Amino acid sequence: MKEKKTGKDSGRLLHAVRVSKFLQVAVLAAGVLGMSAASQSMTEISEKEQPLWQVWSAEECDAGLTVETVGENLILQKKAKLTADSEEGKDFRAMYAGDGNHTDETLRWSSENDWENNDHWLMADFGEPVSIGAVRIYWERTNAKGYALEYSQDKENWQQASVFEEAPEQKEQQIVLNEPVEARYFRLHVTDVLKEESDLSLYYQNVSVQELEVYGQLEDCFVVETPVIEAGSRRTLELPTVPEPYSISFGGADYDVLVNMDGKITDTIADTQVELGFILEKDGETQELPGIQTKIPASERVEVDGEREEVPEALSAVTLPEGFTAMEWMPASATGVIEPAGQEIPSDEISEAAPVVAPATSSHSDWTTRFIRVVYRDEELERTAQLFATELSGQLLQDVSVEKLADTEKPAEGDIVLNFRKAVGDGKEWTQTLGDEGYELNLEAESPGVISISARTKRGVRWGCMALGQLWEKSEGQLPAGVLRDYPAWSVRGFGIDVGRRPVSLELLYRIAEELSKHQMNTLQIHLNDNQIISQSDYDGTKEGARQLYAGFRLESDVRNKAGQSITSQDLYYSKEEFAQFIEDAAVMGVEIVPEIDTPAHSLALTKVFPKLGLSGDPESVDQLDLSNPAAQKLAETIWSEYLTESDVFSGTGTVHIGMDEYFGNQKAFVDYMKALSDYVAEAAPEKTIRMWGSLSKTGQDYSGLSRKIQLQVWDTDWADPQEMYDAGFSVINSLSSSLYLIPGGGYDRLDLDFLEKKWQPNVFETQERTWELPRWSSRTLGACYMLWNDYASQDGNEITEDGLFERFAEPLDILARKLWK
Repeated sequence: MKEKKTGKDSGRLLHAVRVSKFLQVAVLAAGVLGMSAASQSMTEISEKEQPLWQVWSAEECDAGLTVETVGENLILQKKAKLTADSEEGKDFRAMYAGDGNHTDETLRWSSENDWENNDHWLMADFGEPVSIGAVRIYWERTNAKGYALEYSQDKENWQQASVFEEAPEQKEQQIVLNEPVEARYFRLHVTDVLKEESDLSLYYQNVSVQELEVYGQLEDCFVVETPVIEAGSRRTLELPTVPEPYSISFGGADYDVLVNMDGKITDTIADTQVELGFILEKDGETQELPGIQTKIPASERVEVDGEREEVPEALSAVTLPEGFTAMEWMPASATGVIEPAGQEIPSDEISEAAPVVAPATSSHSDWTTRFIRVVYRDEELERTAQLFATELSGQLLQDVSVEKLADTEKPAEGDIVLNFRKAVGDGKEWTQTLGDEGYELNLEAESPGVISISARTKRGVRWGCMALGQLWEKSEGQLPAGVLRDYPAWSVRGFGIDVGRRPVSLELLYRIAEELSKHQMNTLQIHLNDNQIISQSDYDGTKEGARQLYAGFRLESDVRNKAGQSITSQDLYYSKEEFAQFIEDAAVMGVEIVPEIDTPAHSLALTKVFPKLGLSGDPESVDQLDLSNPAAQKLAETIWSEYLTESDVFSGTGTVHIGMDEYFGNQKAFVDYMKALSDYVAEAAPEKTIRMWGSLSKTGQDYSGLSRKIQLQVWDTDWADPQEMYDAGFSVINSLSSSLYLIPGGGYDRLDLDFLEKKWQPNVFETQERTWELPRWSSRTLGACYMLWNDYASQDGNEITEDGLFERFAEPLDILARKLWK
């Protein structure tokens, strides 16, 4: 089990993401959590690099975003020094409130906890008079009830620049002075604190500040206007204008199939909403702006089979059934209502050989009694067609046949046609419209009684099949005539299951994959190896006893020690052949299997067989590889080589997961191991995406050598700060333990469905201490993957069955799937 935090207190979204030189501050200043601040680097504040300018705020307005900017943080300049009236201890010194790091809770100033005296101050000495116009305070606790910002020329005579008589509403407080002040000394002076039982401030009378930032006056204020997109085809996004010396560039869109990185806008059949991201630049420094929402109107013309046609006037009364949504929906025109062909036959004379139809009402056709077959032309779609026909047969309680059409053969009434949509017209590619997972569902608009599903990929066709099944169910067979297009907002929509700590049958994995497919979820992560949590297990306290605890390596392996002992679990394992087949079968369902082999921690299945390769200093560390031993690195490479180069076990998947969580050995060796193993896997399988658990923040090491192609799965914000990881250039997946971890039989037996429905979003990481929000429009904000960890085998003394595991997995699936698609 990975540590799971509780609590869901909201924090404040930062208005701008600090990038460029400031990244070095965030990365290098972040120390190893768990170590005291006093034991970390005592780098002088004057040595900190910072941006020459930054966005102070970017607030929505009627026209777009009102952007305010400031220059350098004066406290980070060479001569500035911070002192305080008192310090809680050497771990919470005044200098830590001016180190350029406002996120690390161990790097902060805290005053004495003095119940008799609530008068405390944190003072900056700039070495010479400076002009001050704006202040930002990152409070560790918002318990200051009365406080002021004060300035002085001589440190004796103080004047008030701003006075506050109530506690701050947010932990991040931005203050703009009415008029800039000129002074050498500037301080935050607290005169009274809250004394409440409810928030424990009665017991903590000290003042605590994570970071104090001081700026000159606001430098610039301007509006970045919302782009206006006109109707029409072959549209290109026009960038907003910004005043010199700023420049602006396009950063991306939440639906990148609508606006690509070149700014080309897709032809649409209906009005759509999109969030656009922009990046400001000045003096070589860049800053991201919050997303701007705008509308993409339906094109006046669309391309249908390479021919450009006018979009017919839509019937506003014809809508999709309640509970079914799509990004784009164009009903059939008033003059183009499809009347089903074929003779109407009384129900008591129905023959399997004859198609049976019912008259259309308005723009809806009754397909509940039609003879149906699924047809295709491209052989790549054969298994997709067969799977959908089987599912449809079960849904309709009638036989649905499958046939391959000849190139010149036209579909007949009652056919559902599966198509690959190729490049059309003047070379414009279908990818511009639907991307890798989008689809177009054409309901009788092209020919009476025929439905077509078109997409660029097999997965896109599969999602179109799933959408048709859902539409069929919700409309009770009365399908509306028209065309719909749909595509997901998030590229990673997944679930992961730990099969290392307990045997999990392949039958359950198939069942899970099928259910994910029904919800258009594209990822199933299989955590193939793990062991009992040693610190929470009942054993004799010796290293030998710890090595006897349960551990599983669930995939057949040829790796053995000199005595012939295999790392493969003997109670249950998946053979190479059947796991490769599982990957292939899941791909037909649209689900990518992501195999995870977790090292260097969680590796008792390896160190049981190779005890000399495990850490030996503490019994609780025997499940961790000793990275000072080159043979440990070689063992990991041998295991990966077995599945990537020596066999085709993983050939059917495009993504592999290399673990990398909760290692407690030497942290520099840990980062070096990350780089070496990820480089090895990348060289062995250059076509595959590499994913790993986010652990970099806690290492406190320089990780600049790691490839930014690696996708980081963030499960805990102490181990990996989401904003730091994003700023450093990694792509991020949300697997935050406090909201997305299932531990059957443990303290997190079920997910909080109310929280997921009302508050959770894939790009938001919310903990008790803080909330991080990454930009929806960025291609590096990938989505989410919720996880089930089999730390415990029973609940209330009863064995948790595989049906019990499936129930816990399925319970939140609908909510998460809806939010990850839209």
